[in-house]
Amino acid sequence: MSKKLTNAQKNEIQKQELKVRNLVTIYLDDAPIRLLENDTITSFTHNGEVYLAGFVKRGDIKTSMENVGEKVEITISNIWQEISSIIATQGDTLTNRKCKIETVVFDGDSNTIIGEPVHLFEGFINNIALTALTFKFDVERILGGYSTLSPNATYDVNCQCRKFKDERCGYTGNAEKCDKTLTRCQEIGNVENFYGFPSLPKEMAD
Repeated sequence: MSKKLTNAQKNEIQKQELKVRNLVTIYLDDAPIRLLENDTITSFTHNGEVYLAGFVKRGDIKTSMENVGEKVEITISNIWQEISSIIATQGDTLTNRKCKIETVVFDGDSNTIIGEPVHLFEGFINNIALTALTFKFDVERILGGYSTLSPNATYDVNCQCRKFKDERCGYTGNAEKCDKTLTRCQEIGNVENFYGFPSLPKEMAD
């Protein structure tokens, strides 16, 4: 006849094992947002830092066809109220924000992170998509993680900045859209950072 497990043994078996989890940090003006892969709690504090929890899925690192950039897709499911409120208040200002992806060893019993995070990827947020239950975005970096101000532009009458509000664009105001024309750059007071050639004849730009 088999021996029954004691209550202490059952408790040990039911304990959550230490697991490697995704940690995503989004850097804002006031304080960073830390999102940890864990769908059993909504948030916790570790070493004085607040972590919001959800089901955080990290995609593979993908390289662009031109081999000039890489990106990783982040999907956060089962969004808790804390995460939803941040998305609602911050809106699309999360675009172009610095974002770091790490892995950590997380102890689900004590809600603590064991050791130091392991750095995986770092870049800037783009392509934000939000549904009722899912928050999804890309973390993109250019030239293998190095930012550059070198003139990697083609000759065109429109601005050659890759993204609105990126490092080359330099715009930090409240405008949310730019059509890359000199007129728009003048409207928002950013003409000194215009990376186009407005005096170039059209037949040379075509």
